[in-house]
Amino acid sequence: MVRLFDIAAATAHPDHTVTVTFTDGVTGLVDFLPVIDRGGWFTPLRDGDYFAATMVLLADGAGITWPEEIDYSADFLRREAFPHGVPSG
Repeated sequence: MVRLFDIAAATAHPDHTVTVTFTDGVTGLVDFLPVIDRGGWFTPLRDGDYFAATMVLLADGAGITWPEEIDYSADFLRREAFPHGVPSG
């Protein structure tokens, strides 16, 4: 599968957001609380410190992951951070 975007850096925060910087220099913020509120596999991520401490950037900037194999691709994160496209400017 071809990726449109790659991640240069990602930082998880205890408020359940992740700051993502893509290799093209664009930085965005993704709020994971709506996903975590679904429960199930996401329940351990409810603890903000655990959420922040256990996130890992996948190899080659392909995405991010947490324990329990909760993975999100770089392309998904780009869409979530910029649902209406990257603001000009």
